[in-house]
Amino acid sequence: MKIFNKYLIKRSLIISSFIFIIFALLDMVFNIISELESLTDNYTFLSILKYSITSMPHRSIEFLEGASLLGFMIALGISHQEGNLNVLRSNGQSPLKIILISTMGSMILVLSVLTLDEMIFKELHMNSKIEKVLLTDQPKKAQPNSQWIMQNDSFLSYTNIIKDTIFNVRLIRLDLDSKKVRYFKSAQSAKIQNGALVFDEGVLIENISSQEKIGNLEKFSFPLVASIPFSDIDNLRISNIILYRSYLLNSNLQEDILFKAHLDKAYYKKLFYPFSVLAILIFFGSFIFGSLRDSSPGSRIVLAVLGGFLYRISQDLSASIFISYNLPILIGVVIPACILVLISIYSYKKI
Repeated sequence: MKIFNKYLIKRSLIISSFIFIIFALLDMVFNIISELESLTDNYTFLSILKYSITSMPHRSIEFLEGASLLGFMIALGISHQEGNLNVLRSNGQSPLKIILISTMGSMILVLSVLTLDEMIFKELHMNSKIEKVLLTDQPKKAQPNSQWIMQNDSFLSYTNIIKDTIFNVRLIRLDLDSKKVRYFKSAQSAKIQNGALVFDEGVLIENISSQEKIGNLEKFSFPLVASIPFSDIDNLRISNIILYRSYLLNSNLQEDILFKAHLDKAYYKKLFYPFSVLAILIFFGSFIFGSLRDSSPGSRIVLAVLGGFLYRISQDLSASIFISYNLPILIGVVIPACILVLISIYSYKKI
């Protein structure tokens, strides 16, 4: 029986990994095609190819859940047709135990990819985005969408932020006594470092007061909420999310409370992602032994993929509802998976 169990694990791992790689490669191809519209003298085809390849590992996380479910169902379907599942059941293994053993292959893939994403892929993705923005001169094109921040005697304007780099940055420093401009700085990009901005080497400085010596380092405490756009929250590492949540823990500002709620949503979704995938696999695995056991493998696979898509929507909707009503985000994220587990327990008892 150990040979059959190892075979189930190996098959689900290989098929899930193969599907995941195919999905990732297809996404990279479509990304290259879409990026070709942004070709410039600086942003060449080789730059597009480099950006697509380096951003592919992190982007492929979007397909991890679907690839794991699809590979798991295909592996189970093949084993069922070969009669391996019947052999295991005739030797006293319950359907739930068979499914749990089969999920191990897909879960090995999920845990491996998530670990690599936290350690390598996210950093690689963010660096590739910064390089792309610099090559395509996107900040200059986005000037009408500039955002302004006022802090003491300074006004800061920028268009977008990636990681710790702000683009198309302009800073105006005032003299509070005379209400006049002391100097003006502008640059294509600047780094946010320990309560200061470090402008790039191409910084342009217009010094109203000729007696003042000005460099490319400027003291400016960039607000946390402004430094992390909502669209980039999902690209943060878990360690960074924990750090940012601690910064906002005691804030009573409505804007900070909303931002922390979205950080909580991203944090709990990342933390319970493996549990969510496992719940989906166990739930749809029951179809192999349940009322759909006589249906074609294709119909079971289509139903599982559709169900996985609906599950993701329900989890996002549940978390958003809990954010809207200031309820614990953890419950909103976990509820869909818990419902699946309860339904699965009932399904396996009927088998």
